[in-house]
Amino acid sequence: MKIEVMLYIYGAVCISMIVFNIIYNLLLQHREPLLKRRYRKMKNQIAFQLQNIENNGKITENHLHFLAKKLRRINGLIVFYRVISEMKKEPINCFDLYLNQIQPVVLYLAVEYLDKENLQAGYFTYFLSQCKTRRYRPMDSLQDILLKYLEKDNLYCRCNALQALYDFGNEDHVIAALQLQDDGKVFIHEKILTEGLLSFTGDHEALIQKLWIAFSSFSVHTQQGILNYIRFQSGNYPVQMFSIMQNETMDKELRLSAIRYFGKYYYAPALEPLLHFVQDNDPDHWEYATVAASALSLYGQEKVIEVLKDALCSGNWYIRYAAAQSLTAHHVEYSDLKDILLGNDRYAREMITYHLESTKLQHAEV
Repeated sequence: MKIEVMLYIYGAVCISMIVFNIIYNLLLQHREPLLKRRYRKMKNQIAFQLQNIENNGKITENHLHFLAKKLRRINGLIVFYRVISEMKKEPINCFDLYLNQIQPVVLYLAVEYLDKENLQAGYFTYFLSQCKTRRYRPMDSLQDILLKYLEKDNLYCRCNALQALYDFGNEDHVIAALQLQDDGKVFIHEKILTEGLLSFTGDHEALIQKLWIAFSSFSVHTQQGILNYIRFQSGNYPVQMFSIMQNETMDKELRLSAIRYFGKYYYAPALEPLLHFVQDNDPDHWEYATVAASALSLYGQEKVIEVLKDALCSGNWYIRYAAAQSLTAHHVEYSDLKDILLGNDRYAREMITYHLESTKLQHAEV
């Protein structure tokens, strides 16, 4: 009896889902013609204003009032975004001037959407990050309002507000934004922070210098994203990275980020510490040894080769793998590895053989 009841309930749920999908599809079909009409109307409005700019140099006041009324609703903003996204793909005269002249409306909308629910506020910040012209100089007041969006407890809203500020290219506002998102209320992965900083449209060197000044004010999580950004962006900071790498009181992830920096940019004073990390046999320090072994691919001294060969015999698979990769990057020959290939350590022999053969196959394919 219980099984029959469960089957009836399951059947009722399935029927309910089918009915819901049918009704939802009907609503979408009914809504699509309405969206198309709105799209055409908006596109015609913008085309008319573009003609005005060509003739008179500016858009009409009525159009600004029209946008302020229509775009304060999310459906109107979505339609407007679709229209200008399509128009930006075409070589249209005066289009950048049009976007610049509607900035008073954008500022008004920024205030309006600040009080809306998180999803709509997040969409507005997305709209801002996508609809900026290369010649557009954003108002400081607009960026100040965007900082308030970062106080919302919503990942979507915060990430889009950050992206908009990255696109505006002002270092001070980006620093302030990073400090606001660092309040711990919403977790933003360090990879997202790094990728966002890499998309910054302003002066990267100026931004990095200000990030160093404010570095201690950030949490470890945000510091890691910043260090990774610096590693991908600039090789001008080996002294600061060296200090972090050598500071045993620093968080492990930060020190590992600094070690990776020296695997991308050669820095002679870093060689001895890197060798020390690889030679450290403490099992608890295997991550330092692994990352340092990878970094040594950039350092070609004979001592490096010997240390990497010793690391091939490590009991940790990751250390052996990193050492084999670095040895392969140094273009060692089979004759240089006789002691490994003819030795008794099967794991070391198999690891280096695998990498050497893989490299030969890659070169053969090229």
